[in-house]
Amino acid sequence: MTVIALTTDGRKIAQTIVSGPSSYATGGFTVRFGELNRIDAAIIRPRVNLKISNYVHVLDYTVSGNAITITVYRIDVTATTASWSEVPAGTDISALILEITVIGV
Repeated sequence: MTVIALTTDGRKIAQTIVSGPSSYATGGFTVRFGELNRIDAAIIRPRVNLKISNYVHVLDYTVSGNAITITVYRIDVTATTASWSEVPAGTDISALILEITVIGV
């Protein structure tokens, strides 16, 4: 993680690029920004999306202190009755590459 700028009010803008885990854990995976004590705002952009046959993926995230927990959901677009569900535990989502930019103190 790198602090890339400072705001006029003294907050830090930090950025990192991360890959998804090779074994996804239920509830998501956490990215910490050690340069910060608190994250006030976050932008998460996929650089490389997951491309797994028949599935479309979306990201959700929560912020706590200096950490972002990212939860990945998917839907099978070929299913007769499709619904969103969290990616199963143990799934390799290391092909997912995210650019995360945060503002905080």
